[in-house]
This record gives sequence, structure tokens and C-alpha cells, in this order.
Amino acid sequence: MEAHRIRVLEPPEGIPATNMPVLVPLLDRNTATTGTMTIATGLLVVLGAVLAISGGHGIAVPTALLVFMTPSSLYLGYSALAGSSPMRKLTHKPFRLVSGLDGALVAGSRVSVPLDGRWLVVRFPVPLRTQLAAQRRLWVLGRFVVLPGVVVPRRGAFRDKPVKGSVPFAAEPASPGRILAAQRRLLSAYYFVSVVMLLVMSAFGFWATADHPRRDGVVVKGAWFFGYGCAVGALGLAIAAVVLLRKLPEPRWTELAVVSGPASVNFFGMVTVKGRTVLPDGREVTVQAGGSDPSLAANIAATGRLWVLGVPAAGKAAKAGVPGHAVFGPVRFGR
Repeated sequence: MEAHRIRVLEPPEGIPATNMPVLVPLLDRNTATTGTMTIATGLLVVLGAVLAISGGHGIAVPTALLVFMTPSSLYLGYSALAGSSPMRKLTHKPFRLVSGLDGALVAGSRVSVPLDGRWLVVRFPVPLRTQLAAQRRLWVLGRFVVLPGVVVPRRGAFRDKPVKGSVPFAAEPASPGRILAAQRRLLSAYYFVSVVMLLVMSAFGFWATADHPRRDGVVVKGAWFFGYGCAVGALGLAIAAVVLLRKLPEPRWTELAVVSGPASVNFFGMVTVKGRTVLPDGREVTVQAGGSDPSLAANIAATGRLWVLGVPAAGKAAKAGVPGHAVFGPVRFGR
């Protein structure tokens, strides 16, 4: 039985990508979500322009709408057109396994892989790049790439030449602790970027409070709460970002067997899975996974295994992942 055990979620070889758990619902939901948000942010851009032209609303509110919503609408529109929707059209084809990565090159975050006489160039964040350097395996579908254990595809581009300044992408062993540390540093960096954005939004909120001509209007009260809310959120994220930068010892993993149904994708695009497991103390409890990393829940459903950092306890949340893979997220145990 051990020889036939599924150790990590990977695309099915030789059969259509639609058979990969969660992938198609996730792509469909991402396309619907980005499309809806593109329309919503576009309407807010129009609202900002109308308020600026009509006057009587101050400068801060229309400026904030135009400054924040214009790039957001453009980015979301690009994501909808170049991301999930194009890959969804390829899912009737099988993934192709590329092993060894002979001749692969790297320049910063961009890895150039020789493929069929051309170069497939993909941008990988540090955790995925560390995993790839250690495992030397990836799966290709058109110009999209996934790594073992990771359900979210990365979009690449085919080029006639590798990225300028590239050097050989050498094999480099990586412990689970090293990949986990890289994952925590990346999450911390995202938090710090969010802190800056929240502080800017907070400043706009306070500016709108002072700038709006109707001092007793609902806009002023809403802007005041918005400004303070963003400031408090920035403080909380800053503390969390600093905590994630703490150096941890090599993690101790607790492996648990989980009986669950298939992972599902909810309205917000989060991949979740619910099941039951037996804790090391012999207590049978419910377990639920789902959060910032959709790959965690997908791996639990596909493998029937849950890897928890430290010793899990009933009624508490814990951090979990897949050792040696860039998968990391929260789980919660019932009582």
C-alpha cells in the first residue's frame, strides 16, 4: 500500500488536465471573480470622473477613486484576459512533465527552460524557485506551468532566446525548513506592501474628512472610520509581518491521516476541505483547511494526509503544509 500512496498532488500524466482536482473550478472562479471586479472597479473609476467634473464633492474623494481604481481595473482586466481564462481553454489537453531541467537558466526570478527548440520563460517567487532547484521537475500546459504540490498555475512566455544575463540554474538541495522560511519571508513582504497601501488609503480617508464641503454628511463620517480602520489594519499587518521574519528552527512535522470529501472552491475563490482525523493523543476530531494557499486543501483531499507544524491540539488552529513544497496555510481542528 505504501508504494501506491499519493504523496503530493500532481497533474495526471497523459490524460486531460480537467482530471486534476480543483484546477478547473479554481480557474472558473478566478475568471468570474476577476471579471466581476474589473467591471466594479471600472464603474468606480467612472464615478470618480463624474464627481470630479460635477464638483461639490471636494478633491480627495474623486482623486482617491481615480488613483486607486484605475490601476486596479487595468490590472484585473489584464489578469482576466491573460490568466485563468486562457488556461481554462487548454484543460482538455494533458499536462507535460519536464524533468531534470537540463540547460535551464535563471536571471533573478525568471527561469528559462529549453523546450521544443524555444525557451519557456517563467517568473517564480523565491519559495517556488527554491523548490524547483531542489526537485528539478515541473508540469507544462501550453505556456502555463505548475510545480508538484502547487495547484495555482504560473503564466510563462515562449521566447527565441533566454533572458539576458541568465546563468545556469543549478540543482540545490533544500530542506523543508528552508522552503518554509522562504514562504514566510514572501508572505511577510506581501504584508509590508499591504501596510504601505493601507497607510496611503488611510491618508486619503483623513484627507477626505478634512476636504469634503459637507461636514455633517455621511461621506465625512464614513471617511473618518475608513481612515482609522486602515491605520489599525496597517498596524496589525506590520506586527504580523515582523513575526513572520523570526528565524525558526528546522520544523517538526506531525503527519495525520485525514478522511475527507473532495476539496471545493467557494464564492471567493478559496479552496477548502473538511474531514476527520485522529490526533496523536487518540482523539478523533473534525479538521478544516482553507485560506491564503489553495494548494493546501487540494493536497489534503488528494493525498488523505495532513502535515502540521508542531503538535496539533483539539479546538485550536495550526499551521500546516507539505514538507519540501511551497505549500503553507492554516488548518483548524474541532473539539
